[in-house]
Amino acid sequence: MRNYLFNTDIGTFEIRQAGHERYELWIEEEMLGEYESPEKAAEDVAAFNTDYPEWDRLENEYGNVPASLDDWSSVSESIPEA
Repeated sequence: MRNYLFNTDIGTFEIRQAGHERYELWIEEEMLGEYESPEKAAEDVAAFNTDYPEWDRLENEYGNVPASLDDWSSVSESIPEA
């Protein structure tokens, strides 16, 4: 599974794969929403449309937030063998 990270001054956003064609957007230990693709989650972060008030209110103060996953850190999550 592949996860994506984006560090900000208020915390780290993480997009986690939660199943086939299902992704979750997290900041620290709070889940913000579920998406059909990781790209849609990244777009909501870039659009300050996350339902996380501490982030969304920064819309006019924070510049250059990437909407593309190319600008997020990609992390592979290994599944332990039984």
